[in-house]
Amino acid sequence: MNAVKDVVRYAISRTVSTQCKMSMGFHLRKQNGDRPFAQFSIHRRWIHGSSSRLFQRQPALPSTVPIELSRVMVPDDTNPLGNVHGGTTLKMIEQAGNIVATRHCNKEKGSGNAVLTVLARADHIDFLQPMYVGEISQLQAAVTYTSPRSMEVTVDVWAENVLSGIRRHTNTATLWYVAVPHDVEDAAKLNSVPVPPLKGLTAEEQKSGQERYMKQKTERLAFSMMKKSAINVCNNCSQSTVEECTVAASQSALANIVHPSDCIDNYVVGGTLMKMMDNTAGISAIRHCKTLTLTACIDAINFLEPVRNGEVMLFTSWPTFTSNRSIEVEVTCEAEGLHAKRRQVANAFFTFVTLGDLVVPLRLRTADEERRFKEGLERYIARKEQRQKLHV
Repeated sequence: MNAVKDVVRYAISRTVSTQCKMSMGFHLRKQNGDRPFAQFSIHRRWIHGSSSRLFQRQPALPSTVPIELSRVMVPDDTNPLGNVHGGTTLKMIEQAGNIVATRHCNKEKGSGNAVLTVLARADHIDFLQPMYVGEISQLQAAVTYTSPRSMEVTVDVWAENVLSGIRRHTNTATLWYVAVPHDVEDAAKLNSVPVPPLKGLTAEEQKSGQERYMKQKTERLAFSMMKKSAINVCNNCSQSTVEECTVAASQSALANIVHPSDCIDNYVVGGTLMKMMDNTAGISAIRHCKTLTLTACIDAINFLEPVRNGEVMLFTSWPTFTSNRSIEVEVTCEAEGLHAKRRQVANAFFTFVTLGDLVVPLRLRTADEERRFKEGLERYIARKEQRQKLHV
């Protein structure tokens, strides 16, 4: 028994902070006639003055200084090809953006006035290069502009191979957040609160940020006023009765109940929602191409309504446009709860590239499908022109 005491004392002495003093007491005890076992109690008292230093508010870094998140990519993060899943990358991007946005809004507040930040919009995101298992994902996020009630966060993603030392730029994303009180239970009363201004910007940076803010605000207002009509899911017919290469043949629908692990303060985080949207859109892409596909880019995503813990999210996707090597898929997310009506939450266009043969052209059967295809062609040309400008 003395040996046990010595081992316990040594282990505790190696792990307990030097900022506290400890005293331990041991006694032997028998229970129901069993062999005696050792019990010990630990009594701590903080050294004078050290406890207050531990709970002092640390000086906040300037919001223009980027934070960095890093982690090793593991097999759980991959798609069937072994590359890191596009939805995983989107979720990491939103996590980094949420941290820097929340830190900015609370840097000058006390705990009683703490606020949360929620994702209101994600601008166009390109997947420039794949990321692989074993590489280190590095995400750098910084607040780059603030309006009175919203803020812009830019996130850059890098993949580093620590064995070769090669570091590759894989993504750049622009996210827009709004601040809300953290103690509001009723989603209907969840109104945004003022955002602290971003200091240190030059006149040129302020002007450029204002232009980006007005552009996304105009697009967001136009989207919120537009009534998106999803193509009805063909529940009464099997895939064998649907004509190949049509919109109906590649349509997909998923349902997912929201768990606490998907939420912060009982509301779904934007990264979780974007990952589910990517999963649903990817299924439609694979159904049409009959081969594995990779996420190439995402058009702007506008988040219209918050989703609470316990609600059901419904995702529907269908192809809208095909080129020789790519396919565009529209995906919409709706939510409903026990005491909440079914409502639209978000809508976006995902573009995938095929790793097999040329993409089979999409067969259009209705005027609505022809309209969507024409709009998809316009987006395809705009994306192609934008990429060409970047490479000039």
